[in-house]
Amino acid sequence: MIRTDCRHFRAAKPCVFNKIDGSECPSCHHLSPFGERILIIKLDAIGDVLRSACLLPAIAARHDRPYIAWLTRPQSAELVGMMRGLDETLVLAPDTLARIAAGGWARVYSLSNDLPSAALATLAAGSAKVVGFSLRDGTILPSNDAAATWLELAAFDRLKKLNRATYQARMLAILGAEAEAVPPPALDVPNSVRQEAAARVASLFPGSRRHRVGINAGAGARWPKKMLDEAGIARVIEALLARADIDILLLGAEAERAKVQAVLTRFAGEPRVAAALTGGSIAAFVATLGEVGALLCGDTLALHAATAIGLPTVAVFGPTSLPEIEDFDGLVSKVAVEDLDCLGCYGDCDKERHCMALLDPVRLAGMLLARLGTS
Repeated sequence: MIRTDCRHFRAAKPCVFNKIDGSECPSCHHLSPFGERILIIKLDAIGDVLRSACLLPAIAARHDRPYIAWLTRPQSAELVGMMRGLDETLVLAPDTLARIAAGGWARVYSLSNDLPSAALATLAAGSAKVVGFSLRDGTILPSNDAAATWLELAAFDRLKKLNRATYQARMLAILGAEAEAVPPPALDVPNSVRQEAAARVASLFPGSRRHRVGINAGAGARWPKKMLDEAGIARVIEALLARADIDILLLGAEAERAKVQAVLTRFAGEPRVAAALTGGSIAAFVATLGEVGALLCGDTLALHAATAIGLPTVAVFGPTSLPEIEDFDGLVSKVAVEDLDCLGCYGDCDKERHCMALLDPVRLAGMLLARLGTS
């Protein structure tokens, strides 16, 4: 007898417990029968995918012993696979379309207001309800007033700038759970990856017992002014080193190599400044974040990853919405220039006095040291 209603069942291969201890269905004490099958569709940028993980407990609470699958693009598959509370990661590909169409989902959550996600939700749902956005006659259809409001915020810059609700609050309203608090996203990083990150970072500062501050250099290609440029980062480092004897670790992926190298060149011979880029591994990036005591970053994946591991963070804002970001009871300190009326422009500019150039490096350094507990 095979228990196909067990969440550990994998059809074409043995389940994890059969491999670990030889368990078989009739007498298995790991049996975990599920009730409703739930599909979440999130195809956005990796940071948006991660911040949506905050909603998993609220979604799970609305269903009977749910089996939750998450459909995403290949670049987010590793990240989704690390999310706590998920049963399966589905990677968008031609053969996945048949799987989602025949999935028998009790509910489909499609919280991104883009046409590909809405089309996939409509395909997957059949007669089931779509929460968020689906298609009707080729046009995007919000599931309720809260979803309609989110659609309006995306369509009109004026409304987006006026918004004061967090992303999580907007999404909870779409779920019909306006009054609920949300926890930070929860990620499980393999111990082996954590150990490798710890050893690597320790080797960059041999023998040091100093506190560490991390600076994530990345901003992404879409909105370069989501983070300080190399000169701005260097000014923050100078302010940090002038005030405290600490180690400073530059973080990022391969795309940040040139920017990070430019900063390192400014501090050649300074043993307290080093870099640990992590290539394309999300797990390695999260584990490396765990090796610092406080973080400076923009509104990027690093911000959401830091909340997932409880890392005190100072986040700078310019072209994207500061109010939209949840601070999780002060875990995230949000900073923006106060005398600009163009914040949240969702664009780029050539202004000499722009949102990142006007940030005070001494203030940022002080905030970081306060979060580190050394000020």
